[in-house]
Amino acid sequence: MTMKTAVLFKCHSWDQVIQRSYERCKAHCPQADFYIFYDNSKGKVEIPENIREKENIFLAPYDDVKNLGLEWGDDSGHYGGYWYNGDYHQSLFIINNPNYDYVCSVENDVVVQADIDNIFLDMKMRNIDAVYKHVYSPNMYWAHTNNCEGYYDTSEHIHKGLFCISFFSRAALFQILKKRLEMSFLKREKGLSTWPIGEAVMSHEVVMAGMRTEELSYYCDILDQYDWAPAYLEKEIPSENQSTFIHPVTELNKKFIGSNLYQDYHSMISEEEISNGISRRRLRKVNDFQVYSIFFHHQRIYDNSVRREDVVLDARQLLQGIERDISLEGEKFDCEAILQQVSANSIQKVFAPLPDHDRAVSIYFEVASSLRLPLNVLKTYSVILAARDPNLTENFDVFIEDVDKRRHSQKINFVLQSGELRFYAINLPLGVDCVCIEQKGSDGFWINFMKILPTTETLRSIV
Repeated sequence: MTMKTAVLFKCHSWDQVIQRSYERCKAHCPQADFYIFYDNSKGKVEIPENIREKENIFLAPYDDVKNLGLEWGDDSGHYGGYWYNGDYHQSLFIINNPNYDYVCSVENDVVVQADIDNIFLDMKMRNIDAVYKHVYSPNMYWAHTNNCEGYYDTSEHIHKGLFCISFFSRAALFQILKKRLEMSFLKREKGLSTWPIGEAVMSHEVVMAGMRTEELSYYCDILDQYDWAPAYLEKEIPSENQSTFIHPVTELNKKFIGSNLYQDYHSMISEEEISNGISRRRLRKVNDFQVYSIFFHHQRIYDNSVRREDVVLDARQLLQGIERDISLEGEKFDCEAILQQVSANSIQKVFAPLPDHDRAVSIYFEVASSLRLPLNVLKTYSVILAARDPNLTENFDVFIEDVDKRRHSQKINFVLQSGELRFYAINLPLGVDCVCIEQKGSDGFWINFMKILPTTETLRSIV
């Protein structure tokens, strides 16, 4: 009898990265029936029309889950829905399509570089009911153990897994659904405030039912970029001839910045990754001005002169255009003299080789205040300023003085947006011995980054 298999590509939104992940996934399962499983709880579907016309679209607003009688989550309101109950989407699918022998579920931020059809075939030949990345954390070190109380004996080991991509037999899917319905009844009958996460239920229930499982890594050459974090960019994906899965893969957005530059779990700022050279290799692949900048100012980098210099060196070597120019060496100024003219927090970081994205790092220009900086008359300079205020140019002017002390206003050019920072460049003529940044208008303003450097070809072309 022919084996019938399905692949569910899970999503609730659509962008170009998701589009390419969808294309990669489909290319690796030509023998399976392919479905885009879309959570349209918000009443809209962002899948492009040309894809909707040719693909099997399984629309699943969360109300479909409620209609099965399944509980939403715990009573705190923090844990629930599709993201917490990672089994619910496949339960909906198998109820509506019980003729499938095996189902693969793929989150939209997974890059697939392995043969899904071969995994299905191996499951059938070896009588395997579930394939996923097993998690071996002891209960005491696992963040979701408390929410298993009332359903599992938390003094005994709870089987856990990571299910960003996973494979289940029909028997396993119905076993999980059966247990979830029983748990839902138990929660209501006993008034339990807890609710176990799908990462426990999908693993523990299959194992306790005596079903056979396999490690996802069994089907890979390598699996070192597959975890709940950090996020990766597409340019970090290894060669296609390497069998692997990567998760999560996203655009260079807040998720990427947060998981790599502010949280510590295997991220760019993790001490182990920094010490082993992993962070620097990733940084060079990502090669983004904002990422270089935030990484440079992290304490583990900024407090180490060698690490700090390596980041600047890479930025100057690999960045291009205005971003490279901004990273170049600037003129040195007497910070004490500056502080006598304007207020500042972390003045050294304001003039650092790369901008600090911390809001607290700034120079404040009060109403009617100004900052005068001496220059070498034998050079041509460009002034680089960065701030968050989109109306910054309404609050300041840049002047130079000629030999007769007459002031000449200079053209201010917006050149770059990087994160929240907006960058401006002012090119100065040859022979200027002093530049003045002066507040105007009724409000003061903050400058978060400042650099004065010899004018480059890129900066010269701005005007």
